Formats: sequence, C-alpha cells, structure tokens
Amino acid sequence: MTNPDARLSRRAFLGTLGIGAAVGLAGCVGGDEGSTGDGRTDWQHPYFSPEGTGYNPRATGPASKPSESWGIEVNGLELARPVVFDETVYLATSERLRAFSAADGTELWSVESDTQSVFRSSVTVGSERVYVGHSGARTGVLAYTHDGEEAWHAPTESSVWAPVVRPEPDRDCLYTADTAGNLYRVRASDGSVEWREEVFGPVRSLAARNDTVVAGTEGGEVVTFRDEGVKRGLTGTWRTKLPGGVQALAVAGSGDVFAGFFGAGVARLSGGLRAGAVAWHQEDPSPHGSLVVGPRRIFSTDGAGLDAFDKRSGSPSWAAGDDFFAPPAGAGDTVFVSDTSDDGGVVAYDTGGGVGLDDIRVGGVRWRYDLAGRALTGPTPAGDALFVVESGGDDGPRRLVALRAG
Repeated sequence: MTNPDARLSRRAFLGTLGIGAAVGLAGCVGGDEGSTGDGRTDWQHPYFSPEGTGYNPRATGPASKPSESWGIEVNGLELARPVVFDETVYLATSERLRAFSAADGTELWSVESDTQSVFRSSVTVGSERVYVGHSGARTGVLAYTHDGEEAWHAPTESSVWAPVVRPEPDRDCLYTADTAGNLYRVRASDGSVEWREEVFGPVRSLAARNDTVVAGTEGGEVVTFRDEGVKRGLTGTWRTKLPGGVQALAVAGSGDVFAGFFGAGVARLSGGLRAGAVAWHQEDPSPHGSLVVGPRRIFSTDGAGLDAFDKRSGSPSWAAGDDFFAPPAGAGDTVFVSDTSDDGGVVAYDTGGGVGLDDIRVGGVRWRYDLAGRALTGPTPAGDALFVVESGGDDGPRRLVALRAG
C-alpha cells in the first residue's frame, strides 16, 4: 500500500482511466442478458451467500457508467448493505426494516422496531422469510414474511450482530450467534431453537457451507464445527487464533477459510488434513467488513483503498483507490467499491486490475459514479442495477439509491 496522502492527489488521474464496458443489462433484477457464469441475479445475504464470499459468479450490476434510476430517503443508522431478492430490495436501519420495489423504489412495506429496541444485524432473505437480528424487549432473531408480517421470534441470550446465515433452501434451519458467545441452530419454518453451543467470546462473523459452520470472535478466534443434526448438535473440528478481532469470514469450496482481522490483515486458514493451519497471512492491510473471494483473487478494503491478493499464495496483486471503508462486492469479472469520502461515489474495477504499478494503473477502472454525498454502505450489484445508501451531501437526507446504465 502506498501512502494515503499520495492517493488523494491521484484521484483525478485514476478517474480518467475508466474504460466503458458493454451496454448495460436490461430490465429489473430478473434480467441478466449479457451475464456470465453460474449464479443468481440477486443478492440474498449481506455477503452474497451463506459461505460469505461476497462474490457472485454471474456478472450483475451496471456494465458501463450508470445514472441514478431512483432514490428514496431513509432514516436511522444503516446496519449494512441492502440485500435483494425477487425484485425487492431490503434495508434495515436501527429503527426500521423496509422493503422497496427494485424497479422504481416504491416502498412495499415497513416495520418499526419495538419500543426501546433496535434492529442490530444486516438483513438475510430466504425463499420464505426475511431475517434480522433484534435487541431490546425481544432480543434474538425476528423473521418476517415477504409481505412484512412477523412470522416468529427466536430468542438469544444477547444481541445478534453477525448476519443470520441461511444455508441451502432444502434445509429447514438457519444459524445465528450472539455477543455472549453462543451459536444457535434455529428451525427456519417456526423459529424453534434446536440447539445452542457456547464458543469462545462474542461472535462478530458467521459463515456456513454444507454442514460446516464457522464462527469468528471478537478475540480473534476462528472456530469451525460440523453440524451433526438436531440431536447431536455441533462437533468442533478446528480452532485458530490470530491477533485482532475477526471482521470477515468466508468458506471456500475446498473447506479453507478466508478471514479478515481488525488491525491484523487477511489470512487463509487450511481445511482438510491441515485443518486450521495458516496457509498464508498478509498482516497489512486490515479489512473493514467482509472480503470478496473470487476465483483467482481476494479483495479487501481498509479505508485507504482496495487491495487484491492472489488467492493461492496471498501475494499482493494490485491496489487502487481512496477512502474505501465499506466492504466491496464482486460479480463476474468486476469488483464494486464504495467511496466513503465526503465527495464519494461508487467505483467499478476490472478484477484483473488493468496494467500498472501499485495504485497507478491503466484500464482497471471500468466506471465511477459520483454520489450526492459519501457512500454509507457497501454496494449491492443485482440484475442490471447497483444499490447503495448515501449520505445526501450537505444537509441532505440519507438515501437508498439505485444506479443503472442507460
């Protein structure tokens, strides 16, 4: 990484390097003309999938520089990026859970948190329910139908900060964890708590793949378990500790775990026979929020820019950008990043990074769109659109914005 001060003088230069891609995709979230790769066109989990990869193999989002399709005022403290399912955008703030039409921003329904209570986690959407963490009079997980009716409440001992993880649709369960260090399996159909297991401190990150559940704690421990079912509960498989609280977790198809740590960088932790061993560890930079785990590279934002690492070796591939505090999102061969500076925006990069040295590169920027104020969440690419919450600029209201190419 270069000196952050040097980056500031390069913004204008970097902004001129963007190369327009193909014509933007047509339609709403369902349209995926021009998309490549397998995968859905929406973005159901805060980090795309239960595995937490932050990456959709299908090329979604605007392929060329977009314009604002619609924007709607939102109040309260935003908890994470919007999520998208079946033509609907869901956003939780501390005060309200809201659903909007992805096509035109029409509010479909809204639910306020209980008196002296707040929503605490980002939203996860399954095929039948919408899930969000809640703290206060009814601490735990609240589930709503897609029409906004409360379906059930699953109680937890303390606040749920980590996103709720909903595994494969054919499994009637979800996983959640609380800040008291408990991991729960909850029946998705009715909210019954099927088991509870104690881990090693407040859980900040959670991911799952098949019957493997991975928890990351505030104390820097990554712990993996095998779900043996309702009667047998969890069996611990391995546990690794690195300095700094766990900020991000993703489980690869190989069983390896990619983890980001507060003040302690990014690491690849081996699965299989070398379970828990550190395959590689880049001590700098340290991610703010989730990672993007693509086919060849890992992407991380640290407040000073976007960094790409080789997935196999961990060696730095390229770096770019400015004030990127929010977590990135990957789709196809594009990685989208929110600029959280006062004159912020959204930037789309080619995952290959273009050609150049360090953060001076040619051909890496596909497009940049300037928002009215700074970006407040990571971007969400879905269908032909990209969704982000922005501050509204000087004295302007916070807004959920949809961007689409012409």
